[in-house]
Amino acid sequence: MNDIERFENLQTTLKLNPKNFQARRELVMLCLDLGYEKVALSHIKYLLSIFPDDANLYFNTGICWEKLKNYENALAAYKKAVELKSDEPDFLYNLALVYENLGDLDNAMNNFKKVIFYKPEDANAFFSIGVLYSKKDNPKVAIKCFKKAIEYNYSDYFAHFYLACEYKKIKEYDFALSEYRKVLELSPDYSWAYFNTAQIYWELGRVEDAVIMLKKTVEKNPKDMESYRLLAQILIKEDKVDEALELLTKISEKTQNADMYYLMSKIFENLGDEHSRLDCLELALENVGSFTFDLNSLKFEYKELKKKLD
Repeated sequence: MNDIERFENLQTTLKLNPKNFQARRELVMLCLDLGYEKVALSHIKYLLSIFPDDANLYFNTGICWEKLKNYENALAAYKKAVELKSDEPDFLYNLALVYENLGDLDNAMNNFKKVIFYKPEDANAFFSIGVLYSKKDNPKVAIKCFKKAIEYNYSDYFAHFYLACEYKKIKEYDFALSEYRKVLELSPDYSWAYFNTAQIYWELGRVEDAVIMLKKTVEKNPKDMESYRLLAQILIKEDKVDEALELLTKISEKTQNADMYYLMSKIFENLGDEHSRLDCLELALENVGSFTFDLNSLKFEYKELKKKLD
């Protein structure tokens, strides 16, 4: 029997016997799996009228509201669940996540730490605390937390990735590169690890390695304009003009991106082709929504060049 058939059978069961509480609880959990949050809420409301002190029902209420992106209601439900059962790590963890979503990092931190008090080897809680310390710009403590998360769950490539990012912040490049390599061992298609590795290589002056990593990035994520932009900038700086122009032309044939047009204008400027440069600047201005360089400089450059060529 598939989930939809189970759903229909449980609905039928409850029509015949509305007081079949076990069937109603099963239906709540199935609704959560199927994405029927509002239906789940209606059944939870009925169950709470019978079992007003059931912590699990409040927890499931919180899950429903969280999925519906109503974090205030989710917060109230999770707080009630914790009030009724204060030592349940899952309740505390979800409460902490909602506090984080609402921007209350201190309460989020406190509740993640309570999770660890009751469940000392909870890798997810250590990871989440690490993220909070990262947001608080405390990389040294964040690093300790991510290491703990990895100690309890080595296969969590997000923990390795975040650990690498913190090492990168404090310019511990060897440690960062080591962690990015671990990310790629665990998740070979994770394009951000290639990109961040490329950035480090570029900062260290390892140009060829940076180019290799950037090419790998766009191979894994062909829509990553930031990687194309950095790759083109490196190629231009290294005087690989033909390769840069070929790359930018190829991208521009697929998408209208102002940054790509602007970088093409720089190539044509170096080549002394002022008319092609003007065309590229004009295309950049027509697509300013994707422009990440200085817009005033672009407008001034276009105005001066147009005046010169008219």
